[in-house]
Amino acid sequence: MDEREVRDTARRQLGLVTRAQVVAAGGSDRAIEGRLATGRWDRLRPGVYVVGAVASSWEQRALGAVLAAGPGAALCIRSAARGLGLVERSGPIQLAVVDRRRVRLAGVEVHRPTTLDPVDLVQVGPLPLTSAVRTLIDLAPTQDAATMGALVDAALRDHRVAPEQIAARVVELSGRGRRTPRSLIEALSLRCEGYDPGRSALESRILAALARAGIPLPERQHPVVRPDGRRAFIDLAYPRLLLAIEADGWRFHAPRAAFDADRVRANELVLLGWSVLRFTSAMSDARICETVARALAR
Repeated sequence: MDEREVRDTARRQLGLVTRAQVVAAGGSDRAIEGRLATGRWDRLRPGVYVVGAVASSWEQRALGAVLAAGPGAALCIRSAARGLGLVERSGPIQLAVVDRRRVRLAGVEVHRPTTLDPVDLVQVGPLPLTSAVRTLIDLAPTQDAATMGALVDAALRDHRVAPEQIAARVVELSGRGRRTPRSLIEALSLRCEGYDPGRSALESRILAALARAGIPLPERQHPVVRPDGRRAFIDLAYPRLLLAIEADGWRFHAPRAAFDADRVRANELVLLGWSVLRFTSAMSDARICETVARALAR
């Protein structure tokens, strides 16, 4: 057996190899069992092995399920959303398998979509996934419009898709034995051509909440000149009213240096005559809209 070829394959696959890959490298079932018996390899799934000392991870377990399912399998729905960075947790591993072969794996949900075209598939590192657009469509039947709006914004920011692309694929897949993704359609209705999802999920959520409430939308990333002459940008602003909205999302404000810098900037805005409203992800949409409406009324 070509040990180097096996190691190189494992290196590309988060430490994993399949029985077929070992055999292609000149190995045999006897060679595999010998390495398992001595602890040099571990069995992750039937026909899928961990080569050497490799840290376990969700990505490794997900890829192990894909490899065990065989050619053509891909992570889908919430597992794809996690692989794409749209969600942090995903529950059981979910796989899309388009052919009729029997696939039964412990802890894995196997889905058999009626349509899964090449445009619906992407590769993120070693993980084969449904694309961001297809993943949003598949998620929609179990999510409300507000949740889908946040997922759409994350896809627009991180995966360079446009609302028009998502809407076009919804139309292409309609009438093929699929449920109408109403929550996704509702979320897309608030995101016209040229829509900017903002730099954070919270910023996008604030904009969507204001739109649903019929409150005039603020400008995004409005430039101001600081007292020292440097330019700064306000997350959301009503410039004529000198009203600023700062979205304190954890992702962008967690480091202490960023936290302190934001407070300095807010103080400078006050000194320049601005009123500053600060919102966090823990605040409800209703509270945010009520606060903005009261500030505008003033």
